[in-house]
Amino acid sequence: MKNFLFYAGFTLLLTACGGSEQAESTSATNSPEQPVAEEQSEDQIFLQLSPYLVDEPQGQGDTDQNAIINYAINELIPLERTPRGVFYRVLEAGEGELLEWGDYIRVHYKGYFLDGKVFDDTRVREKPLEFYIGNMIEGWNYGLQNVAPGGTIQLFVTSPLAYGEEGLPNAKGGLLVPPNTPLVFEVEILELLKEAGE
Repeated sequence: MKNFLFYAGFTLLLTACGGSEQAESTSATNSPEQPVAEEQSEDQIFLQLSPYLVDEPQGQGDTDQNAIINYAINELIPLERTPRGVFYRVLEAGEGELLEWGDYIRVHYKGYFLDGKVFDDTRVREKPLEFYIGNMIEGWNYGLQNVAPGGTIQLFVTSPLAYGEEGLPNAKGGLLVPPNTPLVFEVEILELLKEAGE
C-alpha cells in the first residue's frame, strides 16, 4: 500500500471512526441520479434549510449545524442532509454507481473554514489523496456516498463528524484546524481504484 500519510489533509485518516457500513446516500438505490445543485432563490433556500436550525443547541454538533445552515443561507447554497447529519451539495454527479463504503478512490480536495480560509488543498501540493471510504473522518465516510466517480461534491461537516474537541495538529506542533470547528470540503472524485497501490 502506498504510504500517503502525512500532515495536513492526510491526517484525515488518523481520525477515522468506526461505524456501520450502511449506505449513507439519501437515494433509495445506489444510482447516479443524485440531483446536481441548481440555482435557487433566497426564499427557497431559507425555506429548505431553516427547519435544520436548532432553537436551543444542546451540544457542539447543534452549534456547528446552526453555523453551517446560517452560512448556507447567507451564501445562497442549497444543501441536502444525510441521515447521519452531513450536509452536502453535489456540483457534478459523476458517472456510474454512487460510491460505497469500502471503495478505494483517488481524489483532489480543498478544505476550508466557513470564513473561506483554506487550510489544505491537494492541488497546491500536486498530490491527490487515495483512501478507502470508511477510513476517513465520518463526514467523508458518509458524505462521499452521495456522488459517483468523476463527480464533485461539497461536504459541510460539523466538528463532531470531523476533528472534534482536539482539532487537527500540524507538523510544527500547532493546529491546522482548531477544536470545535465546522468545515467545508470540496472533493473531486478522480478515479475509483481496484486496490491500494494501483
